[in-house]
Amino acid sequence: TVDVAALPRSAALQRQDAALQRRCQLDGGDDYELLFSAPPQQANAVRAAAQAAGVPVTPIGRVDAEPGLRLREADGRVANALARSFDHFAMTAAAPALPRG
Repeated sequence: TVDVAALPRSAALQRQDAALQRRCQLDGGDDYELLFSAPPQQANAVRAAAQAAGVPVTPIGRVDAEPGLRLREADGRVANALARSFDHFAMTAAAPALPRG
């Protein structure tokens, strides 16, 4: 479950209207961020390691037992994610199949 309001935004993105910010955050690509998960009881250790490494870490959600991506809005509403990013491996009419073997 991703807390949409917690997603980091660059200064340039923060100057854009809310709809564009959301589209860029959820549908955009080329963001070059590392995403990882850690057990909640390790939160202090993660923060300490990040501080020691001089790397910012932003909690953006949690891993739930039920599979699937959900987006939690600032008001607490949760919805299944409908956003789709670019799929480099999707087969399209414009992309010929690679030979196998």
